Amino acid sequence: MQMHGRCLPSLVMLIVVCLLVMSCGTTPTSQYFKSSASFRPADVSVPKHEQAVRRQLSNTPDGEARYALLDSLAADYFKAGMVADSMRIRELIIDDRRIPPGRRSLEASLLASAYAKDNYNRTQSLIERARTLARETTPAELETLPYVPSCAYLSAESDLEGRQGRHEQALLKRREQADLAWHDLYNPTLSERRHRAAANVLLQESPWLISLMQIHHRIEALSYANEMRWDADNRPDMKPSPRQSAEVDMGRAFALSSNDDYDGALTAIDAAIDGFQKANVEPYVPTYAAALRLRLTIALALGRIGDYQADAAALESAASINPFVAQSGVDERESLIFAARGQWRAAETRIAASMGPHPEPWNWPYLPNRLPPPSPEGSYYKYTAALQMMYLLEDPTGQVGYAEIASYVTPLLGTQDQWNDSSAYNEDGALELSMSRATSEGDQGQVLAFQIAELFHMNATQGAMADGAARLAASTPALRALVEQEQALRYTRDTSHAEPLTNSVADKKLAILHKQIASEFPLYRQLMSPDVPTPVALGKALQEGEVYLDFYAGRDAIYAFVVHPGGAFHAIGLATTRAAITKQVVALRSSLDAGIPPRRPGDLAGFDLAAAAGLYQALIAPVQEDIKAARTVYIGTSGILASLPFNVLLIRPASSLADAQWWISTATPVRIPNASAFVIARSHPATHASEPLIAFADPSFDGREPSTTADAQMDRATARAFPVDDRAASFDYHRVAPLPETLDEATSIAKSLNATDQSVLWGTSASRSEVMKRDLSNDRVVLFATHGIVAGEVPGWRKAGLALAYEGSGLPDSILTADDIVTLRLNADWVVLSACNTGLVTGNAGDAMSELSRAFFAAGARSVLLTQWAVESRSATEVTTGVFRIYANDPALSKAEALARTERDMANGKVGELYRHPYFWGAYVLAGDAAR
Repeated sequence: MQMHGRCLPSLVMLIVVCLLVMSCGTTPTSQYFKSSASFRPADVSVPKHEQAVRRQLSNTPDGEARYALLDSLAADYFKAGMVADSMRIRELIIDDRRIPPGRRSLEASLLASAYAKDNYNRTQSLIERARTLARETTPAELETLPYVPSCAYLSAESDLEGRQGRHEQALLKRREQADLAWHDLYNPTLSERRHRAAANVLLQESPWLISLMQIHHRIEALSYANEMRWDADNRPDMKPSPRQSAEVDMGRAFALSSNDDYDGALTAIDAAIDGFQKANVEPYVPTYAAALRLRLTIALALGRIGDYQADAAALESAASINPFVAQSGVDERESLIFAARGQWRAAETRIAASMGPHPEPWNWPYLPNRLPPPSPEGSYYKYTAALQMMYLLEDPTGQVGYAEIASYVTPLLGTQDQWNDSSAYNEDGALELSMSRATSEGDQGQVLAFQIAELFHMNATQGAMADGAARLAASTPALRALVEQEQALRYTRDTSHAEPLTNSVADKKLAILHKQIASEFPLYRQLMSPDVPTPVALGKALQEGEVYLDFYAGRDAIYAFVVHPGGAFHAIGLATTRAAITKQVVALRSSLDAGIPPRRPGDLAGFDLAAAAGLYQALIAPVQEDIKAARTVYIGTSGILASLPFNVLLIRPASSLADAQWWISTATPVRIPNASAFVIARSHPATHASEPLIAFADPSFDGREPSTTADAQMDRATARAFPVDDRAASFDYHRVAPLPETLDEATSIAKSLNATDQSVLWGTSASRSEVMKRDLSNDRVVLFATHGIVAGEVPGWRKAGLALAYEGSGLPDSILTADDIVTLRLNADWVVLSACNTGLVTGNAGDAMSELSRAFFAAGARSVLLTQWAVESRSATEVTTGVFRIYANDPALSKAEALARTERDMANGKVGELYRHPYFWGAYVLAGDAAR
C-alpha cells in the first residue's frame, strides 16, 4: 500500500516593566503564600544600609563594583516594599559616569517604562539617554550584559506608545525588538553570552509582544505564543529560567484568551503563576501583579472569579506596596476585586468610570486633567465594555434583557462608519455570556445569537480577509490613494501629542474618509471590517438547493442556526455539551489521523462507527427537517467542530461498512469560513479566468531532473508520508520521498479540463520560486500535488506549507508557506491541494480553518479542495481525477456535487471494495463557494 504523504489592552497600556522587576527575579525573596501576610513591610534597616553603601562608594572607583553596590541596595529597597527609594537609587546608577554605559543604558530604558504612564517628558528624556548610552557600549561590555541595550530602549518606546493608546506603533517597536534579538540569536559570529542575552530578550518580552499582537492579529498572536513555548522547551539556545518560562506561559494565556480558549488560558496562567512562585518573585512585582490580574479576568470569563478571592487580596496588597502597580488600571483592578467578592454592582459602577472622561490627573504639561472618553473602536474601550457586560450578566440580581445585550453586541457587528479591526482578550467571554442570554430573548434575541456565533467564526479567519483587502487596495490606484490617506491620517492622530480636541477633529476626518471609501469601494470596506450579516442578508446570497448551517459549541451549550434562501431562519439548542462532542470527535478522528489505511476489504482499521453515528444524532438529526431539501449544506463553525469531518457521519448506526449509510449520500457538506465571507463572495462575483489549469506535481526533492516520465515511474516510492526522523540531527530535504504518481494525477486532470501539456509543471520546475514568479490570476484551476507539511511536524519548522522542488537550502527555500501564498494573486474557481493534512484544523477554541486554506482564500481562491488527514496514493488520484472528470462532463454540475458523486461512488464500492472505507474517500472536503 502506498501512502500519499502530500502530507492586553489595558495591561499593555498600564503595566510597568522596569529593571526592578528583573532584579527581583534573581534575588532570593519570600515565597508567596496567596495571602497578603506574605508581603514584606517596609524595612527600616535599609536606609541605614544606604549610608554604609554611600561610604563604600567614596572608596570604590571601579564601575562594575559601584554598579553592584547600588544594584544590591535598590533591590533591598524593592524587596522591602520601598519602591520609590528603589527608583531613586536606580537614578543614581544612570547618573554615575564611572559605571559602564551598557549598564546605565539598561537602567535608563527600564526606568523609562516605569515613568511612561504619568511623566511623558521624563520618559522621553530617559529613552534618549538610553539610546545614547547604548551607542557608547563597547563590544567588550556587551559580553558582560544579561540583556541587549538596543532592545531594552525599544521596550520603553513601545510602552510609551501603548500607554497613549497607539497600539500599532507600540507593536512595531516590539516587532523591531524581537527582530533584533532573533538576528543576534542566529548570528554565528556572536559569542554564547551574546546569544544568551538575545534569548533573554525573546523570553522576557514575549508576553508583551503577544499582548499587543492579539489586539489586531489574534491568530498571529497564538501562533507566536505556541512557537515561543516550543522554542523554550526544545531549543538548546533558549534554556529559560523558571521565571522566563513563566513569562512565556503568560504570553500564551493572553493569546489563548483572545482566541476563545479560556480553559487553555487558565491552564497557561496557572503555570505562569506557579512559575513565578517557584522563582521567588514577589506578587508586587508588576509582571506578577499583571499575571494575577489576567487570571482574575480569565476566571471571570469562565464564571469562576469567586474561586480566586485570594488573587484579589494579593492584587490589592500588591497595589498597597508598589505605587507602579497602584497606578496601573485603577478602575479595572478594583472592579475585578469587587467581582471576586461577589459585589457585582460595585464592580460594574467602578469599571464604568473607565468608559467616561478619565478622572486621573496627568503629569503631561500639554494635556488637561480630564481626557475624553476612549473611542468605541479602540481595544481599551472594548476591554472595559466586555468587563462591564460580564459584570451585568453574572450579577444574579440583575435584569439584563435584549436591549442591554444588543447595545453591547451591535457595535461589534460592524457599521459603515467604523473600522472594527481591534479586539480585546476578554471579549469572547462577554460574547458567549451574551449569546447564552440572547437565545432566551425571543426571535430577535435568536437572530442576535446567530450573529454572535458568526462573529466568533469571523474572528478566527479575519486575517485572510484583511490580506484580501490589502491585495485589492494594491491593485486599485484610486483606492490605494484613499487608503494611504486614511493610514496617514490615522498615523498622525495616533502619533501626535496634540490636545484631545485636535485628535477629535482627526477622528471626524477619519469618519468622513471611511464613509467615502465605503461608498466608492464597498468590497474593500467589507473585507477590512466586515459586517456580520443577518439571516435575511445571508438568505439573499443563498441559491435554491443550498442551506447555511452554523454551529457554535460553547462551554455550557451548543447551538445550531439554519438559514434558508430568502432568509428563513431557525435556531436550535442541541442536547449535548462541548465535552461530549469533543470526546466523540477525538474518537472519530483517531484512526483517520493515525495514517494507517485498512489493508483488506471490510476492515474497519479502527474507524469508530459508533462515534460517526453518534455525532450525526447529536448535531445533524436535530436540524434534519430544516435542511432535508438542500443538496449543498454550507457549514460555518469554529473550535472543536471545525476539526470534524462531517462527510463521514452515519445517518444511522451500522455494524460494518457494507450496511453504512453515510450522510453524504443525501447531502454534501461544504465548509465556509463564515457567513460574511460567503456574502462578500456572492455579492462581488469575479470574471472567470480564461486558462483551464496550472498544476505543480511530482517535484524534484533532491534537485535532480528524471530523464523521462517513464524513469520516474520506475522509481515509484512506497512510503508517501512526509519523512520525519526524530533521530536525525538535522532534516535532509534530499531524502523526501518522490511522488511520481502525482504527475499521472495532474496530467489526467489536465486532460479532463482540455489543458495543454505545458500547464503541468514537474521535476525541478515545480518549485517555490516558479510559483512565486508566475502570474496565476488567469488560471481557473490551480493544483498542487505533492507532500503537505503541518506546522511543527518537522522539529524546528513552525510553518504549514507545500513541499516543492529542492532549491538549495531545503525547508527554508523549498517549502511554499502560508506567508508565501497570501502574496499570490489568484482568480481561481478551484485550488486543489492534493497533499496530506492541508485542511487540518487544530480543534482549538479559536480555530476555524486550516492555515493553508486561509492563505489561499486571502490570495483570491473561490473554493479550495482540502484534505483532512494523510491521504493514500491511489485513492487520492481516484478522488481528484474523478471530481474533474465528472465536473467537466456536466456543465450544469456544481463543484460540491462533483465531489459528492465521486465520494459516493467510492463509498458504494465502484472503485473496489477496499475503497469503501472513509479513510480513502472522506479525506477530501470542499471549502468556499461550491457553486459552478
